Amino acid sequence: MNRRFRLMALALIGLMAGILACNAPTPTPPEPSPTATIDVSPTSTPHKTPTPSTVQKSPTPTSPTVTETLTPTEEITPTVQPTPTPPISTGPLDFPVPTALHHWESLPDGRNEATIKLQIIGGAPPYVIHHDLDVFVTWDDTPEITFTAQGCSAIVHTIAVESADGQIARHDYWIPPPWCD
Repeated sequence: MNRRFRLMALALIGLMAGILACNAPTPTPPEPSPTATIDVSPTSTPHKTPTPSTVQKSPTPTSPTVTETLTPTEEITPTVQPTPTPPISTGPLDFPVPTALHHWESLPDGRNEATIKLQIIGGAPPYVIHHDLDVFVTWDDTPEITFTAQGCSAIVHTIAVESADGQIARHDYWIPPPWCD
């Protein structure tokens, strides 16, 4: 048992060392230093043979010229963020309450597929249309809403329209089912 404990402890220590080694920060490479170019070309002029009357001191050699070569760095230009423009409202948001179906069709299972058409006035697109639990977004100011109904009881629902400028219009509607006439 004691030997097993020691082996487990060693394995745990090895595992911890491996994890720590993997998470050690990676050293970043040093920045390149500027490069210096030294000009070592001879700059002395040819000497004349000295004569006793023209003996002069010889010119002192000039020191080499150091020229620095700098590496250009990348220039960062700030990105200009566009300012969002608020939607332009075309007036107070509203829509006429639907009084009849735009289209309807009997389905094989006994239900009926019905479509009403809205006429949105004012506000600003896009519009968010809420028809009871159904929600969709449209840029159209005459969207169609399709739903299913069954039986001969009246079609009663609520429609809410939200425009991009923050206005909301909400109406309940009641339509007699035309398939029961």
